[in-house]
Amino acid sequence: MQTVQTSIWQKELERLVQAGPDWLGRARSRAFATFEKLEWPTTKNEPWRYTRLDPALFSLPFESGTGERLEFEELPEQLRRRLEESDAEAALVFVDGELVYSRLPGELAEKGVVLCSLEEALERYGEHVEGAIYQAVGESGLNGPEDKLAALNSALWSYGAFVYVPAGVELAAPLGVFHYASRGGVQSHSRTLILLDDNAGATFIEEYLSPELPGRTQTAVSEILLRPGARLRHAGVQTWGAGVSHFHRQRALLERDAVLLDLAVNLGGTLARTEVASELVGPGADSEMLGVYFAGAGQHLDHYTTQHHTSAQARSDVYYKGAATADGKVVYQGLIRLEPGAQKTDAYQTNRNLLLSRQARAESVPQLEIAANDVRCSHGSSTAPVDEGQIFYMQTRGISRSEAEQLLVAAFLEEVLGRVPLEKLRAHIGGIINERLAG
Repeated sequence: MQTVQTSIWQKELERLVQAGPDWLGRARSRAFATFEKLEWPTTKNEPWRYTRLDPALFSLPFESGTGERLEFEELPEQLRRRLEESDAEAALVFVDGELVYSRLPGELAEKGVVLCSLEEALERYGEHVEGAIYQAVGESGLNGPEDKLAALNSALWSYGAFVYVPAGVELAAPLGVFHYASRGGVQSHSRTLILLDDNAGATFIEEYLSPELPGRTQTAVSEILLRPGARLRHAGVQTWGAGVSHFHRQRALLERDAVLLDLAVNLGGTLARTEVASELVGPGADSEMLGVYFAGAGQHLDHYTTQHHTSAQARSDVYYKGAATADGKVVYQGLIRLEPGAQKTDAYQTNRNLLLSRQARAESVPQLEIAANDVRCSHGSSTAPVDEGQIFYMQTRGISRSEAEQLLVAAFLEEVLGRVPLEKLRAHIGGIINERLAG
């Protein structure tokens, strides 16, 4: 099977190399060479110790779209409803790996804001893309089994989004990118590149959604580059249908005085692994990474966060909370890594898990690697079952057990969601969790 897989990958690589500029083709080839060199991650590798990866997930045919654009009224109902309910002023919509709908108000374009597909960006904004793509997640620095999927995506991504906000431009309303899938039995690889210039400010929402799909594999990479003084509020929301396997790596590079507020939401799919990292490379950089997840029957949701401090006088905070019911399993591993020059660092990491059944499982492993001696760092985690006393108290007041669990989970997650200044997005996340509990 390895020979068959290699043939499939190489054929796709050849197609992509021929379709793009020479410099991108060389980068893809280097990434593919790295991918072939690395072993598949197994439970013997510490970052993957709680998640089994079947390489057969990547032997599926590659996704191919129709290339047709759609009017808003022609979009799938689930997708149309999300666009109507979201706060996004400008948006891109991908269906089965094809850009089918886009909107960018003229006033934003006049300010120099760019929101387009990576394919278009390579043609129209090549100077921005070439200098930015692969900086945060690329073919270099990938040297362990945990990097194999990132190398695969770097070589074989076939579609994605490009976001650019010029220096000094502050956007009031969010930008949005929506990935919708209607076909199972395929593998798909997407990439998002976000670049905020000096002192720019923006809010960006990226969502992955679908109905139930048997046997679909998706890898996604998000690269976030924040120049000095840039400020970004970012939300990645995964609500794939059952049957989807999702692997997402996100890495942000924060220069001097850059600020990132990130929210990672994992509610869908059958197997999902999300890796979120912030690298604080300039003094005054500030990263707040929030996470919310809920696993139901048959779901396995894995999360890995990294706070990497290479500069002095920077701050980072991670707060991930999640719940599991039925036989759902959730995993959280987090690492705070301080280099010798990262003096005067403030770094914090917290993980809390709530179990709603005896079959539900949660694994929590916070970690510290500190090579500086003038810092403030702390980490903690907790995992506990639902408080039966609280359930009983509400039942005596006429509240059903299902409703009581909904209230407890909502209160449990509100501590994280309450930090997100996007009311409609908070309501959307809460509604999905309530539907799962009620079901």
